[in-house]
Amino acid sequence: MPEEYDSATVIEETDSGENHYVLKGIEEKLAGIMSILQAGHEASESMREQAEEVLEAHRQSAQEYLDHVNNEPDFYPFVTMPAGTTVRDLPDGGRLFTLTDGVFVRTSPDGTIFAVMEDGEAVILEPARAGKVTLPDGRELTLVQEAVMATHEAAGIEGLPLDIEPTQVADGRFSVNLPGNMRLDVCHREHLATVINPLGTVVVLGIARIEGVGEEVITRIVAGGARGFASQESNHQGIIEANGTIHVALSNGLDLVIHFPEAAEDSGSEPQDETKSICEERV
Repeated sequence: MPEEYDSATVIEETDSGENHYVLKGIEEKLAGIMSILQAGHEASESMREQAEEVLEAHRQSAQEYLDHVNNEPDFYPFVTMPAGTTVRDLPDGGRLFTLTDGVFVRTSPDGTIFAVMEDGEAVILEPARAGKVTLPDGRELTLVQEAVMATHEAAGIEGLPLDIEPTQVADGRFSVNLPGNMRLDVCHREHLATVINPLGTVVVLGIARIEGVGEEVITRIVAGGARGFASQESNHQGIIEANGTIHVALSNGLDLVIHFPEAAEDSGSEPQDETKSICEERV
């Protein structure tokens, strides 16, 4: 009768053969994979912790910035105001600034700025050069650059380089610093353009007034009511159309066309004496 073997003995004989080494190799490979996965997991955890630390630092930085912004009053259109000044937004879009000495400064949506002094005197503040307005008591308030810059279209000047912006220095009056230390002033109400040259000479251009200050300007009549001009020292020349539009070729190489508002747009109200004085030439 054949000898009987239990199942344990059979398995042991099978494992002791070639399959034992195959299974052993698989086990080692699985152990290596587990080790790699474990290392990857630990690296991911480390990266996650570092990312959280960076995000937390960003959150703290953002909160500190917001705290600073919330605690810092917005004085637009002014760069800054005297210490203690309070500001309130008005329903019409303007802003009211109250200084500690009782002076009020109000800005309107159309850009008008006026002040009410302690004695009740109310005065319109005209922007001075360099973007500053001056209170009647002599204090100066500096406007942010965006508040005093006007587009080429608003100034009515074609042909300016894109990096040159006119500055609105008064209602209907614009000033432009041009290459070659030249300055161009345009006054819409008087339909005048004034070119101020680096040597100090001035050329005034308008359909009813063409003249030079410090140099001679030769004029000629052109068909259709236009007038031609040529400055003898600064070498500017061009034509002024009958409707007042100025075409000027400046000696610095710029060819400009200056347009003025239609008369109907200017005749809505009679200008005050104060406004008329704004357009006087400033040399």
